[in-house]
Amino acid sequence: MIETERLRLREYTPDDFDALYEIVSDPETMAHYPAPFDEARTRRWIDWNLENYAQYGFGLWAVVLKETGAFIGDCGITLQNIDGKTLPEIGYHIHKQYWRRGFAKEAARAVRDWAFLNTKYNALYSYMKYTNEGSWRTALANGMKKVKEYPDPKNMISWAFAITREEWIRAVLSFRKLTDFDRGIMYGILKDAYSFDERCARCWDGNWRETDDFFFDHPRIAERYGFVTCFHGEPIGFISWDPRNRPEYVEIGHNAIITAYKGNGFGKAQLAEALRRVREYEGLKEIRVRTNSNLIAPKNYERVGFVLYDRKENRGEAAFSGDDLYYRIQLSEKE
Repeated sequence: MIETERLRLREYTPDDFDALYEIVSDPETMAHYPAPFDEARTRRWIDWNLENYAQYGFGLWAVVLKETGAFIGDCGITLQNIDGKTLPEIGYHIHKQYWRRGFAKEAARAVRDWAFLNTKYNALYSYMKYTNEGSWRTALANGMKKVKEYPDPKNMISWAFAITREEWIRAVLSFRKLTDFDRGIMYGILKDAYSFDERCARCWDGNWRETDDFFFDHPRIAERYGFVTCFHGEPIGFISWDPRNRPEYVEIGHNAIITAYKGNGFGKAQLAEALRRVREYEGLKEIRVRTNSNLIAPKNYERVGFVLYDRKENRGEAAFSGDDLYYRIQLSEKE
């Protein structure tokens, strides 16, 4: 189930037939379809989505008003033939009684977020008949751009809109000062991010608390040498760096994303933003980071250009985390 401020998106049931039929049998609502749906087509629509849930884990979901429980349409993701390619498409149909209230946009944005968070698709699409202004305006409001116009036997001419994962990340992430949050924010993120192995907390809990206390005891340092990453305004990660060895090098410190948001490109975006800020230091020669071989972090650092330059056996309490790995990015004089 997906929830927004005003809406709840849930799976269809056969009991939704009457409410759906009222929408899809209406000539005005279906003006951009070849024809309104009859009863048989409406039942097939529900069955098709039940099959999609079972096969893919997604489909068009019933859109319900949270305040009243009224069924007002559907919105979701299905696989569609868009100019000869099978692509993930966000579709939406809202009862005309509820048009021009932003419900389609609200539902479509929630589906977009769900899809990027729960699937591996690197782009999402919406397509429609070129005359369907309400639909393409909803696509634009969902952060999409027009990417294709093509002849379509069903629509005469179809327009396709798309948003990539990278574009979505830029739209939903923001980077805020550590001091915008209460003491404990860094500790909480680190504890969650390393919850995959209880040995991490046993070994590093004290360091996490010290890090949090240090930054909040020194707010000027906190504002200049780290930030919190937010998803729709909610904190999901943070990163810090140590500038004391400039111009020889700056060292990346803690770099963490909470568990629920890992694997979606947010860690890479957070690191990229930190590197952008660090590269602004005049005359800087290197950016360094230390991590451990049994963590996922080495792959993340390598993806953004870090190169391994040293490796040391870890025989301490944290030996379970693997060898200590030392990475760096060497900067040119122009940088």
